[in-house]
Amino acid sequence: MIRATLFVFVLALFVAYMIAPLVNVLDRYKWRRMPRTASVAIAFVLVIGVVAAAVALVAPVVSDEAAKLAEQLPKIAESGNLAQSIPLPSWLDSYRGRLNDFVQESLSGATAAAAPVMKEVGTKALHFAGGLIYIVLIPILAFIFIKDGPEIRRTLVREPDSGEKRSELSQLLWELHDALSHYVRAVGLLCLATLVAYGLFFTLAGVPYGLLLAAVAAVLELLPLVGPLGAAVIALFVAGASGYEHLLWIVLFIAAYRVFQDYVLSPMLMSGNIGVHPALVIFGLLAGEQLAGVPGIFLSIPVMAALIILYRHARKKDPVVSTPADAK
Repeated sequence: MIRATLFVFVLALFVAYMIAPLVNVLDRYKWRRMPRTASVAIAFVLVIGVVAAAVALVAPVVSDEAAKLAEQLPKIAESGNLAQSIPLPSWLDSYRGRLNDFVQESLSGATAAAAPVMKEVGTKALHFAGGLIYIVLIPILAFIFIKDGPEIRRTLVREPDSGEKRSELSQLLWELHDALSHYVRAVGLLCLATLVAYGLFFTLAGVPYGLLLAAVAAVLELLPLVGPLGAAVIALFVAGASGYEHLLWIVLFIAAYRVFQDYVLSPMLMSGNIGVHPALVIFGLLAGEQLAGVPGIFLSIPVMAALIILYRHARKKDPVVSTPADAK
C-alpha cells in the first residue's frame, strides 16, 4: 500500500550516498569549524550547480534529437518496408523479407500495447502535481539523511542493552552501509562512464542521434543485465532505421565496452560486500520485476546483497553442530 512512498525514501537514500563523499571531504578540509548542516548545504549547492550546468549543455541537443526521431520513426514504420532501410551483410539479404515481417509485427504489437497508455495520458496529467511533491521530497530527505545519518546510527546502536548485541548490531549496520554505499556510488559512476563512452563513440562514428542514444544507455545502466541489453538493441535499431551503414562498428564497440566494464571497471568500483552470484542476480531480477516492476529490477541487487549479509550474521549465531567425523 505504501510502495510508492518507500521507493521515494529509497531514492532519497541513494542520492544521499552519492553526495555523502563530498560532504566528508568538506568536513575534513574546511577552513573553519562549521556545523555539519553547513557542509551538507554547500555540497548540495555544488552538486545541483554541476548537474544544472550539465543538463543545460546536453539537454537541448538530446531534446532536439528526440523530437526528430519521434517524427521519423512513424514514417518509416508506416512505409511497411522498414527492413529495407537497414543495411545487412550480403549473406543475410535472403532473410530480409522475413526480417521486415518480424519488425512490422513487433512495431504493431508495441503500438497496440502503447495505445491504452496513451489514452490515459490525460488522466495521469491530473496527478502530475502530486508527482512533483515526490521530486521535491527526494533532495529534502537526502539532506536529512546525510545531516542526521551519524546520529541515526548512534541511536540504533544504543538501543540494545547487552554490549554483545550492541557490537553485533553495529557490525551489521556497518556492513549494510558499506555494501549499499559501494553499490550506489559504483552505479552512478558506471552511468557516467557509459554516457561519456557512448557519447564520444557515437559522435566520432557519426551515428545518428548519438547523444540521445548515449543518454538512453546511461539511464538504462541503472537496470542490471536487462538495461545494457536494451540499450544495445535500441542503438542498433535506431541506427539501422536511420540508414547508418556501419552497424558492425556499433556491435564491436558495445561488445568491447561491456567486456571492459564487466571485467575491469565494475569489479574495481563494486569492491566490498556487494558481491552477488550471477544466479542470484538473475533470480533477483525476475523476482523484483514480478514484485514491483521496474523499481523492483532497480533494487534487486542491493536487496540481494543485504539478504546475503543478514544470512551471514544469522549463520554466525547458529551453534556449531558436531558430526561423527569431528568427534573422531
